[in-house]
Amino acid sequence: MNLSRRTLLASAALIPLASQAQALSLGSGFRVFSEAVRQIGGVVDIADHMVRAVETEFLFQYGQDGMNSFIAAMDGRSITETLAHGSDELKEQAKLIARVLYTGEITRKDDKGNSTTTVPYYPWSVAWSSLAFAKAPGICGGPAFGHWAHGPSKGGSM
Repeated sequence: MNLSRRTLLASAALIPLASQAQALSLGSGFRVFSEAVRQIGGVVDIADHMVRAVETEFLFQYGQDGMNSFIAAMDGRSITETLAHGSDELKEQAKLIARVLYTGEITRKDDKGNSTTTVPYYPWSVAWSSLAFAKAPGICGGPAFGHWAHGPSKGGSM
């Protein structure tokens, strides 16, 4: 085999994709992950961008190797079956997915080890969309600037 410099450089560019290729070889990794997220959420109509947000946070927390392991454990199984026989790490991963899905909450540690919790995904979370009485102005659907255009009446009732 005659290996040219061009062939060598082209193949070197594929090395960072090797771990993602492992997940894809497990049967469409994102499809398996997406189905698992929907099972954990217990809601079929979870928005795709929320599933992507969960994927982003999962990768941030556990990395591509953790994602590959999670996908391998879930492929073709229900979340109930997988968690019943799964490791503690798998159960923690499922808890992370549920927390992001239901509350939109993420926790980050700084270089000093201090934790900061924010809720960047809350407006798309399952908990937020289940509320009928409090919506952000941009998504509430009311007249003018939404229901926020009308202040509460005196006496505490609307």
